[in-house]
Amino acid sequence: MTLTFLNEFQIDTPTSMALNTLLQKSFPEVEYEGRDYFKQLPHYRILAKEGEQIIGQMGIDFRVMNLNGKVVNVFGVVALCVDSDFQGKGIGTKLMLEFEAIAKRYPNRIDALFLVTDLPQYYERLGYKTSTLHITWLKIHQHQNYGLGKELITDVYFMYKMISDKVWEDGELDLLGYMY
Repeated sequence: MTLTFLNEFQIDTPTSMALNTLLQKSFPEVEYEGRDYFKQLPHYRILAKEGEQIIGQMGIDFRVMNLNGKVVNVFGVVALCVDSDFQGKGIGTKLMLEFEAIAKRYPNRIDALFLVTDLPQYYERLGYKTSTLHITWLKIHQHQNYGLGKELITDVYFMYKMISDKVWEDGELDLLGYMY
């Protein structure tokens, strides 16, 4: 298995089609309509391949967020998935460890790793912590903006892992963009 880190604009048509297939298989509740991304194009990807087959992927969003009135530079996980035929082999963990290794090369540019999940136990094993946050985000669905959302969200977990010496505290988080 190989892992490849690439900029989003490097994805060619065959790769895009393979990613769409993987995402649709992994998240059947989402209407991808031919897209190879969730709500918005990620900035980067890490692809896991077995030969030429894409068996896992992680979208990565690099953005500024506002945490309790302070700027935090976030490297965020978007749509981590592994093909069901290859699950249980540590591929997701390898993707997460590669993601973290990339971020640690830039502690002066990246303060925190961030993700939204309904499976916190998996990420806790990797050192992520859960945060209770009142979230402000841009509501996007199928390429349409529906305004800002602002609420305490309790049906998913917001998780982080610090890279810099900044401190993450519960409270108010403005994503300054869409929800992962």
